[in-house]
Amino acid sequence: MNNLFYTRLAIQNLKKNSAVTVPYLLTCIGSVMMYYIISSLTVNPGFARMRGGGSMAFILILGCVVMAVFSVMFLIYTNSFLVKRRKQEFGLFQVLGMGKKHLARIMAIETLLTAAVSLVSGILLGFLLYRVFALLLYRLMKLDISWDFSFVPEAAFACVKLFGVIFLVILFYNIWQVAKARPVEMLAGKQAGEREPKAPWLLAVLGVISLAAGYWIAVSTERTAMIIFAFFIAVLFVIAGTGLLFTAGSVTLLKLLKKNKGYYYQTRHFISVSGMIYRMKQNAAGLSVICLLSTAVLVMLSSTVSLYVGLDDVMRNRFKRDYVVTVYDYSDDTAAKTDGIVESALKDAGETAKGLVSYRYVSFAAVDTGDGYEVREENLADYNSLDYLFFMTLEDYNRISGQNVSLRDDQVMVLADGMRYDRDTFSIFGRRYDVAGLKGQTVEDGMDAMGSVGSLHIVLPNFSQLEEMEKKQAEAYGEAKSRPIYYVAFDAGDGKEGSARLYKDLEERLNGLGLTCRLESAAMERGSFFYLYGGLFFVGLFLGTLFVMATVLIIYYKQISEGYEDKKRFEIMQNVGLSAREIKSAIRSQMLTMFFLPLVTAAVHICFAFPMIARLLALLNLRNVGLFAVSTAGAVLLFAVFYGVIYGVTSKKYYEIVKR
Repeated sequence: MNNLFYTRLAIQNLKKNSAVTVPYLLTCIGSVMMYYIISSLTVNPGFARMRGGGSMAFILILGCVVMAVFSVMFLIYTNSFLVKRRKQEFGLFQVLGMGKKHLARIMAIETLLTAAVSLVSGILLGFLLYRVFALLLYRLMKLDISWDFSFVPEAAFACVKLFGVIFLVILFYNIWQVAKARPVEMLAGKQAGEREPKAPWLLAVLGVISLAAGYWIAVSTERTAMIIFAFFIAVLFVIAGTGLLFTAGSVTLLKLLKKNKGYYYQTRHFISVSGMIYRMKQNAAGLSVICLLSTAVLVMLSSTVSLYVGLDDVMRNRFKRDYVVTVYDYSDDTAAKTDGIVESALKDAGETAKGLVSYRYVSFAAVDTGDGYEVREENLADYNSLDYLFFMTLEDYNRISGQNVSLRDDQVMVLADGMRYDRDTFSIFGRRYDVAGLKGQTVEDGMDAMGSVGSLHIVLPNFSQLEEMEKKQAEAYGEAKSRPIYYVAFDAGDGKEGSARLYKDLEERLNGLGLTCRLESAAMERGSFFYLYGGLFFVGLFLGTLFVMATVLIIYYKQISEGYEDKKRFEIMQNVGLSAREIKSAIRSQMLTMFFLPLVTAAVHICFAFPMIARLLALLNLRNVGLFAVSTAGAVLLFAVFYGVIYGVTSKKYYEIVKR
């Protein structure tokens, strides 16, 4: 047998199994296309010339990494459906005298053909659609296109490397599956059912505990410093709980339904429940993957849409004033010089400061011991247990707030915004203060504007105590100490944007101070935020599309494989008198029970994750919970409609297979 024979046989096999090979091939082409596009955008030279373009490039690189990892897992996972579907075919070849080496050669040619078509078509489509996606990205970032869209060899080479390795792994996996199985086993592979599993109560209980733990972490975590770490822990618990509940919990539920005679012995329930029990391991794996992918789509869409649509809210939270000057020294001389620079720059620009705020402060992290705060350098390693403390003087507070509060030397006033503080005393560095007042509104500062939700603002009686606080934290933290700050913020011009001239003049004058300074302008930074959040929105849409594509393919394969497995069983039912109407009713009962379970579970996941995701968005300066709620509800509704369409298409295909 020559190579031409094997090639013809491989092509014939792919055509004969087009019901499963064509969707798989289209998915491979789509994955290559999307990877080429995002890789091309990543190496685009235009980002290097943008103010804040580094953030956009970094986001795209992260998107590349996520897409590469997902492509490896997803294509290998979906390939397993094809292998199981074709085991009977390979078993027949062996019975007819073809050896496993010959089968391996056929599979190698099939994989090579699939890889070649996927890479060539995917890269070509990626090149053709690259301009469309680049235009979308630039529109999201409010930019004009400033370069051509030629072919990107680096992106094509990256596709060849990544997907070449994926197809090589798939080939070895397929050959191993055939090599380890006997012809008789492969002949029965497509029809081999699972023994009826026992109700795994222990695993079901572990699943409930794991899911409950993830939900509890999501709704109970309030400490800002540990929110990111807690989020990933909650995700791990939810993933484990979802897998265990779909695997063990679903079997346990079906067993309980089977014991319910009134429910189980109805025709449509009898067929669907008995069928699902015997294939629960396969169903559970597919359903849990569908659920997790659906959850990922909902999280990405709701959060990235909220960030992009709520950019004005983000800017208001991040920049309390049009201009913010931060000087890392708060001596009287520095404060006077800084005030003079601001005044003269405004005068030269012909503008007047509005809402000017200036004060001195020091801020640092400390561990809440329950009886007070502890400040030690080794505590910095335990980031999740730290609170952020912000100290200012009573004189500055009264001037800013317009109040006339008085404090004794042993008293402080606590401004707790986003944190609970219900104590009568405040202790730090071995000194205990009486809390004379507790207010919910903090004074604006740079750290608060950047999303340090839950910080404590402490008003000290006088400047000497502020200096003492700064010296003690410097002694405690050594090189990791915080530096004292003189803070000036104001609006200028129309109250929304200041002129580039004023910004440049301020920047030049502040550089002449000889001190470390930071100048921020809402007008100058707005473009950077569009790059950042527009990039996040783009990557969210991009990865969301990939995950939706994966969800559709898994659902399709799941229903196709179940249809073929149920075909003979329903033929028997027809032979004993079951009508076509009863068959369709049974199919609807089974699919409604199991098909929408992942969607409902994903919606429940989102509901419990909502408080934690809202806090994560607050770290990115989006504190409009109402906007996030609307975005989440819209994402769930839109995805549910799409999910219903997929249900209609796949149920029709399933019914066609069963009726043949």
